[in-house]
Amino acid sequence: MPIDANETTGVGGILPPIPTPLRDGHVDIASLERELEYLYDSVDGFLVGGSTGEAASLTVGEREAVVRTVARRLEGERALAVSIADNSIENSRRLSEVAGECHADLLVVSCPNYFPNDHQMLEAYLAAIAGFASAELCLYDNPAASNTSLGVAQILDLLAAVPQLTHVKMTDPTLGKVAAIREKSEVVIFSGDDSVLWHQLAGGADGLMTAIPLVFPERTKRMWHAFRDGNLDAAYEEYENLALFIHVGLSGHDYPSVVKTVLHHQRVLDSSEVRLPLLPLAADRHAEIMIAYSRSWASAGARA
Repeated sequence: MPIDANETTGVGGILPPIPTPLRDGHVDIASLERELEYLYDSVDGFLVGGSTGEAASLTVGEREAVVRTVARRLEGERALAVSIADNSIENSRRLSEVAGECHADLLVVSCPNYFPNDHQMLEAYLAAIAGFASAELCLYDNPAASNTSLGVAQILDLLAAVPQLTHVKMTDPTLGKVAAIREKSEVVIFSGDDSVLWHQLAGGADGLMTAIPLVFPERTKRMWHAFRDGNLDAAYEEYENLALFIHVGLSGHDYPSVVKTVLHHQRVLDSSEVRLPLLPLAADRHAEIMIAYSRSWASAGARA
């Protein structure tokens, strides 16, 4: 059943895009459950089906299984955001139905990524999604993945045309974009790119859907809470301790493999396996990541 656009949830805070654990080519539910426990006390919720979760490489059935597993653990105690992004609108419809059955708080949808998008196409596409959406919509502004660059004016026009769009995940690293949207709209904005995380928070983001909480959950929680409470010195001190790993580990296109490698190292996941077209880290990259992880950990006196 379509949602009432006049009743908004205002989901915010830390909602990391969780990886989908794989083992021998299949979704590893036991590792997924362990991952949820590992992160649970440091987050406000979870994003299921994001790029870190390799959603584009999973079947719809696998995506359903992950959503249901996460929902069973949350039991309404944390926010549940579900990506229904898919070039097949019927797949999006099915994922929306599953999200509704699981009482998801937010549905994440991105621009289709095959045909060149113009504004009229995007407005029609998002309006169609809104027509069957089981929760409020979050626009995933990710030009690198969708090959669609949205300017501030275009986003504001889409928000006005599709009232069910109440949140934006900003993965476009363009400086000043969050602040420009914040100035003209009350939409909830999530930082979506670790490389500009501090800049986006300072620009008015209401939370983060980035990968760094997956690697350093407690430290990211301290950073966010200090920032939210106006203690910028404490927040920046925590951010400085995260910055090395962000720079080395999360600023390249192999970040899903990086995150899984660290979680496997921490014995959260039984395997660091990724699905093609992603590849496991080469030996030199693996060593680089482990050095950055160790140094980032040591930089804060292992408080995390």
